[in-house]
Amino acid sequence: MIPKRSIIVALAGVNLLLLTALVLSSYSLPTAYAQRMGASSNFVAVTSQSDKDYDVLFLLDLAERRLHCFTPNRDRSGHVSYAGSRDLQRDFTR
Repeated sequence: MIPKRSIIVALAGVNLLLLTALVLSSYSLPTAYAQRMGASSNFVAVTSQSDKDYDVLFLLDLAERRLHCFTPNRDRSGHVSYAGSRDLQRDFTR
């Protein structure tokens, strides 16, 4: 017969293993959502974290070589506003 002490040690080990599995499965890295290259349109969409609670949406227009920026409204209504654009052709030429 197996001694009580061995059973208790085995059960404590199983509990530690289950706790470790629970902690590791609950943590996930932040996900970056972006569009694959070769899509049917000439736009690439990328999100970036602007501060702790808000993300910014960047749209790259490949045909016009412009970068457009959209930010969420602070009133949490779900609407976004146009924040501006950059002319990448002018920015990257000397």
